[in-house]
Amino acid sequence: MAHIHNAVYRAFHAQRNKLRPGMEQIGLSPGQPKILRYLFQRENCMQKDIAEALDIRPATVSSLLDNMGRAGLIQRSDAATRRRAESISITEKGRQSFEKWQRLCDEVEEGSLAGFTGEEQEQFFGYLCRMYQNLTGKILE
Repeated sequence: MAHIHNAVYRAFHAQRNKLRPGMEQIGLSPGQPKILRYLFQRENCMQKDIAEALDIRPATVSSLLDNMGRAGLIQRSDAATRRRAESISITEKGRQSFEKWQRLCDEVEEGSLAGFTGEEQEQFFGYLCRMYQNLTGKILE
């Protein structure tokens, strides 16, 4: 029997290879879509919260946010106006890019799960969520 870690790793890479060309067409780079997803669902987020929620090192988040700011995908508040650390929010351009990304992900997911029944898809998702929780102690959102 094949090892689960190998199957998960290879499925992840196969999916990533399907997504990468579309990500480049949208104008996103690796790491940016998950930050956009997080910001799309929340308003005025702190950089440290983004790093913690997405399991990304703070220095990496800082670099990604700098690039996203230059691309007009996010905006930072003025720390002085908030009386605490600056917060980050998604721009309209960021929302549009995320929506394009989500449509691409939906297409790839549909192809990935072709032949799975609805029940099998739910079970599969549940297994992945449990695996993530076992490995991180966190619940997958």
